[in-house]
Amino acid sequence: MPNLTIKQIPEELLQALRERAEITGRSMNREVIACLQSAVMPAKQTAQEIIAERKALWQDLGMEGLPPYHPSMKREGQK
Repeated sequence: MPNLTIKQIPEELLQALRERAEITGRSMNREVIACLQSAVMPAKQTAQEIIAERKALWQDLGMEGLPPYHPSMKREGQK
């Protein structure tokens, strides 16, 4: 695997990474990789996941029926 060197990391960012690595039980290297992956390659939601998430939010707000339509739901369903 390739290596990456990051220079001039602000001390407060480095400390936050150390704390986060400790909390998650990861090494600093694994924590940095996890942070980069979540920022650069976020997980894609399926149409069903989006609908379920919006339905739950809609119910929490005391609304009934489906949440507003989003065009990506249709495109995802056609795949």
